[in-house]
Amino acid sequence: MSGQTQHCKSGSKGIRLCLSLMIGACLLLEAALVSPLSAAPLLRHEAPAVAVDDGRYDVALGFFERLFKRRSRKKEEEKTKRTKKPVRRAGPVKPVISTVSKDPDAAVIAVFGDEFGQDIAWGLKDAFSQVPDVKVEIHAKPSSGILYNSSRNVLKDPEALFDSKPFSFAVVMVGLNDRIKMPAKKDEEGAQIYPAYDFKTDGWVRSYGREIDRLRLAFALQDRPVFWVGLPPVGSKKLSTDLRYLNDLVASRLTERGERFIDVWDAFADEEGNFSYRGPDLTGQDRRLRQGNAIRFNKAGRRKLAFFVEKLVVRALSQSVAEDVLPDNLASADEAALREGRGASRDIFVLRKPPLDSDKLVKPVALAQPSDAANKGAPVTPSSLSVPQMRVDNFSWSDSR
Repeated sequence: MSGQTQHCKSGSKGIRLCLSLMIGACLLLEAALVSPLSAAPLLRHEAPAVAVDDGRYDVALGFFERLFKRRSRKKEEEKTKRTKKPVRRAGPVKPVISTVSKDPDAAVIAVFGDEFGQDIAWGLKDAFSQVPDVKVEIHAKPSSGILYNSSRNVLKDPEALFDSKPFSFAVVMVGLNDRIKMPAKKDEEGAQIYPAYDFKTDGWVRSYGREIDRLRLAFALQDRPVFWVGLPPVGSKKLSTDLRYLNDLVASRLTERGERFIDVWDAFADEEGNFSYRGPDLTGQDRRLRQGNAIRFNKAGRRKLAFFVEKLVVRALSQSVAEDVLPDNLASADEAALREGRGASRDIFVLRKPPLDSDKLVKPVALAQPSDAANKGAPVTPSSLSVPQMRVDNFSWSDSR
């Protein structure tokens, strides 16, 4: 009985100790929150005293937190800010495209431009990934353009790149970031040649036309085919209107000089000519072609976009050099070289063989069997060919007896 009494007494002492600690912590916290100046009664004409932050509040609060193993909301927020990683804007991920080894003398497709130029370059890289005769070099830079931040774009001074990076074909797709004020032009001495112009004004149109001509001349001096691709519709109606305006401006500048402009607008628009996320892919299946930002292309869209240039490159590199199949924008020197059988001298290589004549399909000489004693030294005739029975090009007589 005495043991139980002693145990109860020790338990009571523990409870009283905990209560004393809790009461002491509360009193300490109250003393920190209420300063002596603020607790004293105010006289009628006295100004209220300002409590001095001497750290008692933090000491008491820290003791209170350690006692109950809790943290204040303020400290929890500070800890979250310290441990929280900065959120990065999700940009386009460079696709992984498996390619075969390219021949040392492979034809080079050099792609220039902005975000759209990057998309068509990835599509072309995918299109020719298994062709050793063609390789794609990407010189397109996002957030750049002919005017906007042109220091990042080689289109500002393309001649400097041409010497170190020769090409067989050039692809240009640019303009998304050029809807800005045209900066003033000055000469080497600092004298102003023409002032700055706002977008779509007459002065802006004239200045932008001069920039287009500057690029045309730079590529023309390389004597290589140039494929200038138009801009597609996007999700924003205002932006789409501006891009269509740039398309009309560039197209008129090129076509009036006998050069070709590849218009891809309708291929990525609905029946009314407006933006559409979906559309037929290269196989004719309805698929999503654009990314969530309603500007960039996804894999299927990039592949479809590249097809407009791919088919022209294939035709230019084909052995078939009849006049009616030569692309309109093939350089005259290349055109003559192809007709004369000198395509390799101008870096124009063969991608595929021309189709066989129909008589070669009906009478394939390769099927003749010279080891047959009956045919040794004899001319090859349809009856002497090894052709399976019942095939349409088997002209041999069969003895039905």
